[in-house]
Amino acid sequence: MTEPVRNAPSALPTMLRFAGRRLRHRLSGGAARTPVADFRSRVDSALASLAPAIAEVRWHRVPAGASHWHEAVVLPDGAQCTLITGGWLHVSRLLDVGLGAKSGLWYRVGDGEARKVRSATHTVHAAHGGRLDLMATLPGEFSTRRGDFGPDVPRARIGGAFDVAVVVWRAQARTDALSAADAALFCEATDDGDAAPPGWHYLWRLGEGRIYDAGDAGEMACCTHADVGILQHPVDVPLDADLALTWQWQATRLPSELPEHTEPTHDYLSIAVEFDNGLDLTYMWSAALPVDTIFQCPLSWWKERETHWVIRNDPAELGQWLTERRSILADYRRAIGGSDPARVVGVWLIANSVFQRGVGECRYRDIRLSGADGDLTVPVQPDSGQAP
Repeated sequence: MTEPVRNAPSALPTMLRFAGRRLRHRLSGGAARTPVADFRSRVDSALASLAPAIAEVRWHRVPAGASHWHEAVVLPDGAQCTLITGGWLHVSRLLDVGLGAKSGLWYRVGDGEARKVRSATHTVHAAHGGRLDLMATLPGEFSTRRGDFGPDVPRARIGGAFDVAVVVWRAQARTDALSAADAALFCEATDDGDAAPPGWHYLWRLGEGRIYDAGDAGEMACCTHADVGILQHPVDVPLDADLALTWQWQATRLPSELPEHTEPTHDYLSIAVEFDNGLDLTYMWSAALPVDTIFQCPLSWWKERETHWVIRNDPAELGQWLTERRSILADYRRAIGGSDPARVVGVWLIANSVFQRGVGECRYRDIRLSGADGDLTVPVQPDSGQAP
């Protein structure tokens, strides 16, 4: 059996460059955070002006790394509850590696699934009431949709905490109250309605976000900033030598300036195919790795499942629409090896900027799986009319 290609450069130079940049950033004062007392004072002041619309306010400190969920409040059926979050989770204080609420604060209501907030101010709509629980943890560490931890998914050692104001609104009072509120503080997301464009869904393991948007021009827009999300579209296509993934994309900004094959620099934009054996192969833009670099994902849990293939790295091509065609089975055999899977079961769009907290922007269009039996178009707009 032919061994799969693994040709990424040594991680050590990249790690040293990353550490040097983060230390310089820290010494220049770039790692300063808003003091907890100042954050709470600002929130309390804003909420005082909204008192007639508020049924209850509770403050909670939700520490990182806990093994059990934190009980916040019990919500009645139909309640609207806004979470206003400050604070930070620290992966490394020295190197200023960490994440904010939209990447690390999770909630669940009653018997519902664990969900990640979509912004630092997030409103929960509890159609069916129950206990609202909170958890501060890295994306990807749950073993179940309910938010349980297990030995199959390792957990990183992290510190820090989130300070969360849990605001329960009086019936139908939230919208009118917020129209006169602190605009920056109440730049909120809500969980009423789909986070993902029609036909797509966010990978539950990483949580929902505000990263992707399907526009009217048949394009899927992606903007990631200090967050992570995988948008998935289910398909069911036999994998044979004829099957190809074709698409067009336009990357305008990459979330990393360093090679992306180490854990703290693994911020990138890509498109992937998922196979029926649970593995995926992802085609990525790179800021610094050579084209045709192939490497295993450097992240825990993912390293057993995901393989990366660099197909673009020329900064002169940023801002241009580029057309791609990949022979999936041939690429699988070169990059992953072993027994061939039988089917392709998903197309993914991946955006990660959580480690270095940069910005990544790109657009996708005309995504197709083309084989001997014809083309399957993966829709990127609500009215595409294409079969999923």
